[in-house]
Parts: sequence; structure tokens; C-alpha cells
Amino acid sequence: MKCKIGDIVLVRNFKYPDGSDGSLHSFVVMDINMDEFEIINLDYLCFIVSSNMSKSNVANSNYPYNEPIMPTEDNGLKTPSHVKCDFLYETIKEDDIFMHVGVITNEQYKRFMELFKDSLADK
Repeated sequence: MKCKIGDIVLVRNFKYPDGSDGSLHSFVVMDINMDEFEIINLDYLCFIVSSNMSKSNVANSNYPYNEPIMPTEDNGLKTPSHVKCDFLYETIKEDDIFMHVGVITNEQYKRFMELFKDSLADK
């Protein structure tokens, strides 16, 4: 399934940062691999979306780069969630995208990227 930047998609299979397998999870597409020679084995760069609000970005959180996102008709989310902006998943393949859920706003995209840049500066 072809996606655009800002799409929220449901992914069948992916790898967590620790190398373990994950499945059926929502992601926000943040960039599209335009490598015509396919030197990099990926199609999309994404942030994972979690509905575990105990890890949302609140004052004094252990997860300062998680940004809350509330359900809307446009984004297609069913429950309050957050976008984990400190790790960009680099192995999302087009064939593993199960369905299009919705889309984020331009303002949300800018905010998520700002948080990602902040997280890189703190590493």
C-alpha cells in the first residue's frame, strides 16, 4: 500500500528497537525512502503510535518525547494515544502495511519532528 508523509497506518510486521518482532501496530509515516537504487532496505520511516497512556508525555515523565494525540475523524484513532518521537523505525516495508487508518495535521508533523530532533540532541 502506497503511503504519504503524515499517514497513520497499521503495520503487520516490524522490529522493535531491541530486535524483537512486533505485529499489528499503528505508525505515523514521517518520511518516504526515495532511494531509487534501493541501497537502503526500507520504504518508510515511521514513529510508533501507542494507546498506553501511562507512558504519555506529561510533566516529569520518563518519556519526554512522547506526544499525546487525541482521536479525531481525520486521524482515525479510536482512543487517546501518543506518538513516540524518540525512535524512528527504519524497517517499515510497504508490503507490511495492512491498512490506512488516517492522517495527522501539518502542525502535528512539525511537533513530532521537533521532538525527534530534541531527542537526538539529548543522546
